[in-house]
Amino acid sequence: MDVEMVFNELSAVPAPDIHTARQRMSMFIGVTALATGKFGVKRVLRIAEKNIMLAEEYPLEKWRNDHTVNRDERRQFDLLQTKYPPLTGFEDTDIEDQYITTDFHYKNKRADGLGIAYLLDALALSFQSDSDWNTSQIRLDGSQIVHHACHSVHVRENADWLRQQREKNDPWLKKRLPKNGQYPYIPPKRFYSHKLSDFPKHSETKGFLDRKNQIWIWDEKEEHWDVQFRPYGRGKYLKVTRDGRLLD
Repeated sequence: MDVEMVFNELSAVPAPDIHTARQRMSMFIGVTALATGKFGVKRVLRIAEKNIMLAEEYPLEKWRNDHTVNRDERRQFDLLQTKYPPLTGFEDTDIEDQYITTDFHYKNKRADGLGIAYLLDALALSFQSDSDWNTSQIRLDGSQIVHHACHSVHVRENADWLRQQREKNDPWLKKRLPKNGQYPYIPPKRFYSHKLSDFPKHSETKGFLDRKNQIWIWDEKEEHWDVQFRPYGRGKYLKVTRDGRLLD
């Protein structure tokens, strides 16, 4: 399942000066880059305000056009698909109904962004504007737990949860099989579905059969796949990593 990002509007407290505002944005962009790059989070940022006031007379739009700001950071933000209002483009009416009928609060303050992150199993993101946000999990007043980050450390602390979310409906990830790369595992045509929880197994080796009738066997000790090809026998195999790279 794709994991998206939702902005926590409670953290959008204007910084005391433009320099601090730039620092906050730099931290925020670093978090999105790590989450979408290394941890596979989707480049979608759901946000309740189009033009957040980062500091006095320094809105988000001004930051985006500020040539004193690192160009790569501004480019990273532009690569994000911002969705406003936050539930735009979301087809699950049950989620919308829950959002409409449920009031989410944090320390007695309405917390729409955190609530939406909870409903969508998304990663909530905050500016580092308060010690409350210096955590990888936030407990709402109703005891709901929201996975969260305002620093790269928090993204890493959520690594297991992010992996579990991605694996929910992806049989490749569940079985540690490479889905992409130089040498991906391609199941037989009748099994080619993202919704399946398993792939066909070879009865004798307990390895997975692919479209070419090759047998994929996981080597626990060396942590790679031994891909046996016909005619099966000693030395008739390839070594493939979890990310689809061929080993010598």
